[in-house]
Amino acid sequence: MIATAQPTSNDDQLLAERAGRGDHAAFNVIFERYKARIYRFCLLMLGDEAAAADIYQEVFIRFYRACREGQRMYNVRGYLVTVARTRCVSAIRDRKRTTSFDEDTVAGYEVDETTSDTGEHLQRALMSIAPQYREAFLLFEVEGYSYEEICAQLNVTRDVVKNRLYRAKQALQKILGPLLGGS
Repeated sequence: MIATAQPTSNDDQLLAERAGRGDHAAFNVIFERYKARIYRFCLLMLGDEAAAADIYQEVFIRFYRACREGQRMYNVRGYLVTVARTRCVSAIRDRKRTTSFDEDTVAGYEVDETTSDTGEHLQRALMSIAPQYREAFLLFEVEGYSYEEICAQLNVTRDVVKNRLYRAKQALQKILGPLLGGS
């Protein structure tokens, strides 16, 4: 695979404008550029392939509609992640999964030592921590957002972001510690 330069916001903006005028090739470029990232984010937030696929498709449908309605896209990646995040949080809320970070939640998770797939362990561990910690962790560690970008995305202060990241890492370390040879 040939490595390509990171797309500029301006490039995405022009593609979104073209997609809004009905240029399907421009939409396809954006779709190909961001589909894996958006799907991965949804999957890691929800831990359910079918739900992640549904939301990921909905994200791009909403993006296309927004372009066709003339909405100006200053940050396509930010728009896509915001829609994905909002839909994932709604799906979690709809499931009425109320998980909180406490000793019982972390202590209740057991590492399956028969499974050697590190990704599967991480996925299960992520699903066992509170959604607000999981989303901060994913935005920072997986999506590469800065503290300031996460603050804007979640509409919280920098201290809240730092606290959520700390708690997510603390919980993951406690959960995955036995797998990694720690306590």
